[in-house]
Parts: sequence; C-alpha cells; structure tokens
Amino acid sequence: MIGLVVATHSRLAAELLNAAEMIIGPCLHARAVAILKEQGVEEIRSEIEDAVASVSADGDGVVIMTDMFGGTPSNVSLSFLEPGKVEIVTGVNLPMVIKFFNSQESLSLAELAALLKAYGQQSITLASDFLRQ
Repeated sequence: MIGLVVATHSRLAAELLNAAEMIIGPCLHARAVAILKEQGVEEIRSEIEDAVASVSADGDGVVIMTDMFGGTPSNVSLSFLEPGKVEIVTGVNLPMVIKFFNSQESLSLAELAALLKAYGQQSITLASDFLRQ
C-alpha cells in the first residue's frame, strides 16, 4: 500500500487529514507534517524523513503532498524525490487527499502521482461557470 505524507505550512496538513477522515473514515499509512516558522531546515528535513519512513513500511512507495511549489515544505521534500519510491505532488487540496485514499491500493506510485496532479486541477471549479452550464 502506498503511503502518504502531507507537508504544509502551519497545521494545514493535519487538518486536511482530519477532514478526509471525517468524510471517508480511517486514513491508513498517512502522516501530517506541520512546518512552523521557528523551525530550521534540518529539523524540517528530519520530520519529513521520519514521516516517510513511518508510512513506507510496505515498500510500495510514498507520495509527499505539499501546499505550494517553491515553499519550504516543497523545497525540503524535493531532497526525498526518488522515482519509483517517493513522488512529490504540490498544491494539495482536500479532493486530492480523498482521491489518494480511494486509489492508494490500485495504482502504481507513478500512476497515482499523475492522477493526483490531474485530479487536483480538475477539482478546482469557478461556481458561477458551473451554474451557467
């Protein structure tokens, strides 16, 4: 089973996992990492490393989702990128987290990462455009 690490500024990661659990139930093989402004890069790297290790016990790989490309969570996570083992998807949103848990057992790591990217983009809707259809 593919594992998930959500790493974001502040406590957004934990709340995304909490919201997903409220909607779909238990979220297995997942960890949230909160990046706080008082933390140094080495502390952040250590927390992400521990999270990756804790969700990758099955050896099926890990997806790290971060809140924004170019931010500290993404920049530090990039050091863990290893095709076939660790993939990073930026711009995390709740639909992506839910899609991850609904797909983590049925796709390869590369397929899941590509699906999450596309699904995250598709889940953004301008309500007025939707209602006009």
